[in-house]
Amino acid sequence: MNKLRFIFIVTTVLWIRTAVAQEQQHMPGIAVFAPFYLDSAFDATGNYRFGAQPVPRYIAPGIEFYEGALLAMDSLDKEGVSLKVKVFDTKKTGSSVYKLADSGALDSIDLILGAVSGSEYLDLAAIAKEKKIPFISASYPNDGGISDNPYVVVVNSKLNTHLQAIYNYTLRNFGTDNLLMFRRAGSADDRVGGVFKALNNSPSGTVLNIRTVTLNAPFKADDIAKSLDRNRENIIICGSLDDTFARNLIANAAALAVNYKITLIGMPTWGDFPEIGRIEVKDMPVIYPSTFFNPGASDEWATGFTRKYARNTYVAPTELAFRGYELMYLFSHLLKEESGDSLLSALSAKKYQVLTDFDFKAIHKNKTSITPDYYENKRIYILRQLNGELSKMN
Repeated sequence: MNKLRFIFIVTTVLWIRTAVAQEQQHMPGIAVFAPFYLDSAFDATGNYRFGAQPVPRYIAPGIEFYEGALLAMDSLDKEGVSLKVKVFDTKKTGSSVYKLADSGALDSIDLILGAVSGSEYLDLAAIAKEKKIPFISASYPNDGGISDNPYVVVVNSKLNTHLQAIYNYTLRNFGTDNLLMFRRAGSADDRVGGVFKALNNSPSGTVLNIRTVTLNAPFKADDIAKSLDRNRENIIICGSLDDTFARNLIANAAALAVNYKITLIGMPTWGDFPEIGRIEVKDMPVIYPSTFFNPGASDEWATGFTRKYARNTYVAPTELAFRGYELMYLFSHLLKEESGDSLLSALSAKKYQVLTDFDFKAIHKNKTSITPDYYENKRIYILRQLNGELSKMN
């Protein structure tokens, strides 16, 4: 993204965009929260701190999300959907969600859309519960430990949801193969292994024969080869979220794929790994879960969005940019038709879904409770990288 485009977006954030609003008795109000870091990008006199340099990477995610939302606002405006949209920088010095709420800035808001995490997520969840308005958490793959809060909607599914999707796919497609889970020693990887173990248990015993192997760093291809079978399909499941471990596993498995039949199954973070697209890995199927799939040129809408986004920013849209558009478009339309609890009951309506096939389910931590603790998107795409192409497998 170039400097001029960034400054334009900053101007709309400071202005608090209302350009799509028409004079009416009541228009749905949406508050967008994202980390723009405006105070670090501009000095006290309003001068851009980074000169001719590109926009810093830590600033990019919030801008990408908002740029996508801006394009959705343009589409909604053309469709005659009137909105009041307020935009807030979660990294603004001296400000907080509670200060905004106390100031009355959120009084006319019907829905919160946030690309936030950590304490900001928890604060917005609390405000949503207090005001009884939906909070759409766009990017945080966690529930933050909240409970009894049916106003929170988790879009970026939790780790356990991804692991269940991996397990189910393995059960359907690789049940009779040589199943191996490679992991590190330690509590972090115990979590992944524990989820698989729980899913694999049944009253009559274990369902899949998954052999778990602990690899000590630094490990080599020979350490993996000891568990492989030359006469069978070898399904290697990465049982760790550690990036260094994962990258080492990818490299060594690819080296062994010359002599062994190997399919590698990874974690949801693997979509950001350039390693899985490299030439030395192209002949080995690499499978991983994701809440997002960009079909590229095969989809007319995705192609059009990519073209518009690139025209504005001079770069290709990221997942966050797509998310900004999809969620702003979907929930703006739902707000026009529903409100409060009625909107929450219509979360998975397909009518206004653009690209992602969202499947929001009520989550009850206590199976006897009536009130959901929150809602979570349960639609997980199983993606496969093979021969330079990324394909959706479900």
